[in-house]
Amino acid sequence: MISDAQFEADLFYNIKFLRISCDFNVPTIFPISFLRRFYNLEGLEVVSCNFKELASFKSDACEDKDMIITIPKIKKLKLNAVNNIRHIWKQGSPLDHICASLECLELWQCGNLNNLGLELSFSENLTTLDVLKCNKMLELTTSSKARSLVCLVTMRIRECEMMREVIASDEDDTSYEIVFRALKHLELHCLQSLTSFCSGNYTLRFPSLEQVTLSQCPKMKNFNQGELSTPKLHKLWLTKTEFKGSWAGDIKATVEQLYKEQVGYRGLQHLKFSKFPELIDIWSRNPHEMLDLTTLKFVEVCDSNNLRYIFNLSMAFSLGQLRQMEIKRCGNLKQVIKEEGSITMVEEAIAYSSKIISIFPHLQSIIVESCLNMTSFYLGSKGLECPSLVEIKVIGCSNMTTFVSTFSRDEDKEAIIGDEVDNVATFFSDKVRLILLNESSFIHLIFFLCGCGSSHLHIIYILQ
Repeated sequence: MISDAQFEADLFYNIKFLRISCDFNVPTIFPISFLRRFYNLEGLEVVSCNFKELASFKSDACEDKDMIITIPKIKKLKLNAVNNIRHIWKQGSPLDHICASLECLELWQCGNLNNLGLELSFSENLTTLDVLKCNKMLELTTSSKARSLVCLVTMRIRECEMMREVIASDEDDTSYEIVFRALKHLELHCLQSLTSFCSGNYTLRFPSLEQVTLSQCPKMKNFNQGELSTPKLHKLWLTKTEFKGSWAGDIKATVEQLYKEQVGYRGLQHLKFSKFPELIDIWSRNPHEMLDLTTLKFVEVCDSNNLRYIFNLSMAFSLGQLRQMEIKRCGNLKQVIKEEGSITMVEEAIAYSSKIISIFPHLQSIIVESCLNMTSFYLGSKGLECPSLVEIKVIGCSNMTTFVSTFSRDEDKEAIIGDEVDNVATFFSDKVRLILLNESSFIHLIFFLCGCGSSHLHIIYILQ
């Protein structure tokens, strides 16, 4: 740990920005007194540290409260991957002085942070608030504390998995109006649990609000319950680069319309069906009701008895970015990909010949577990090609005797299969092609066949 005695008194006099990064062996309380040496400090960033508190009178020379006045007032504070911190502010903390002029607060990847807990002394000068991947946050702040954000111009909240609302009702709050006087830009992105901006019966006023970006918030049914005023807002944007925007007369009607149209699923990269039971119902009736999922990289389908198949071929071809697929405990699932309807789209996607279908170009991993009625991954009229596949796991699927209908490989590829060649050949048949990306890559096909279509464990390496 750095000690004050190690440096000359004026060594850090002209430094305006300080970034602190440390390992997990340091004390759990940030040595706030060290900042006394940075007389002109304006910005502080704390990265990948084990601190549970940012400031306390019990640490270092801060036991002497008179020393606080020698610590500079910063304008920007950023915490990045400070995972142990649960509360930023404490009443009477040295931060009362240090953050009295704070203008920009960024909280990134603080995994145990519950909420901002903003006090008036911290927030009355705040113009920018940016919260990213704080996955334990259920709400950003409470209604009474939100009123202190009188200078806030930009609010960004992104990728917070558990956040259900931005402003929560405060039991001690006796006022029913919240005014964000200066707020111009609001961004809510990839908040999969968010149902509303404010669920309490408050009147919200945004006299300066000009831009709202709302993306990948599939559970957001409404913006708020009470009255809402946004006189300068005339569009709601689904992405920062979108040209047209959406509007149904006001922001409340627009959010409700987007929810009905399931627009919140557009652009998702990670999708766990267990978090969206309503999605399973839509999917089982007609997958084409779903909007664009071309950005999807990970999909997990677990504990569903409604689906007999997950994709038809035309939908499968639209998932060009998919990297990983996990399917577990789906009792009525027969196969993952079903060939049905027109094959025009399929033929357009064929890579090598009319007998081979190139599908999921970036898919690397397939995991199928405890799907007792599943008979195959794909039983179609054409061969199947997954050019990036490196791993398949099939566990506890007692009725799966064939993974895909046809299996083949190029003459210049060597298959090292082991002793159970006949059983593996039956599992794949003779026409499906698994093309490798480069000379060093290989494919692991791992079948835990206790309860599967054969009785032994097979590990197959197909090498360049």
